[in-house]
Order: sequence, then structure tokens, then C-alpha cells
Amino acid sequence: TEMTDDDPDYKTYDDDGIQMDTADHVWIDHNNITETNDGMIDSRKDTSYLTVSWNIMANHNKTFGIGWTDNVTARMTIHHNWIHDTAQRNPSVDNVAYAHLYNNYLKNVTSYGNYARGATKMVLENSYFDTVNDPYYYDTANGAQLKQSGSVVVNCTGSQTTNGSAFTPSSFYAYTLDAAANVPSLVKTYAGPQSNISM
Repeated sequence: TEMTDDDPDYKTYDDDGIQMDTADHVWIDHNNITETNDGMIDSRKDTSYLTVSWNIMANHNKTFGIGWTDNVTARMTIHHNWIHDTAQRNPSVDNVAYAHLYNNYLKNVTSYGNYARGATKMVLENSYFDTVNDPYYYDTANGAQLKQSGSVVVNCTGSQTTNGSAFTPSSFYAYTLDAAANVPSLVKTYAGPQSNISM
């Protein structure tokens, strides 16, 4: 969409960097996404079986919004992403049946980090939060569950709250966690476009 005027608060245009509506089996991997118009990534309307891995998302207001539905059916895995110098939706996860977030690196986030909203069940593991307001928390009004383990939180303010047992990711698939302390160097080295990866 050609824009004839500036939209610094991303309120006039709903043009996301990547937008999915009722999609399934999507893998967003090794991208550098910055300064898009509305959201950098928006997963909407029951998009499911979504994997978002090894991406850089930076210098923006709305990073990664998930939801726009009353249904609680979506499943997703979000790992090894480097999110920095952003404000909100890092991600905001609304009404997702199973959301597995691990080994992500969030730095310089001014509004909030990982937010389990609605009836979401979120498992957060071995991530690294540096200078993040509200690193992780859940929606107390609607029964969201957030189980956290192994993460590192430094120079942060605000909420670090959990609720419930959520689910067990290893009952769905096998995966290997990196130590949270190693996550910043790993994603700085390997996230984003890589010369040895081609289509």
C-alpha cells in the first residue's frame, strides 16, 4: 500500500509486515523485520501450527500480535528470536490453546514483553529479558495460564507473574533448550538472514 502521509503511531494503516488470517502450518524463519507500518507480525483469526524462529524484530511499536478471535484452538511455537528496541506485543498472545515460547532474547522493551491473554495457555522457557518492562505476565481477568522456568531477567521493571500449569510441550514434540545465559550470543550470531541458508 502506498502511503501519502506519515503514520508514526501506526494507527492509520493496518499494513503488517507479515499478516496471517486463518492460516495453518506456517514457518517464519531467519528474517530481519524492522519498521513496518502496523504490526511486524500479526497472527490472526485462528492461525495455527505456526512456528516463528530465529528472527530479528526491532525498532518498532507493535512487534508480534496473536489472536483476534474468540476461539481457543491455535497452536504455536516461538523460539530463538531477538526482539529489541520495541514497545508492545512482544508477543501478545490472545486465546491460543498452546503457546510455547523458549530461548527468545528481549532487550529494551518499553511497554511489555510476553503477555498471555484471554484463555491462552503459555509455556515460557529459558528466555533472556534485559531492560524490559513487564517481562512476562498473564491476563488475570480471563483465566490465562502462564508457566515459566529457567529464564534470566536483568535490569527489568514491572510484572513477572505466572499462573497455572498450562501444558507440557514435550508431549507434542521433541526439542532441546539452550541455557538462558547463552541466548543473547546465540541469537545475535544466528538470528536473521544467514548466507548459508537459501531456498
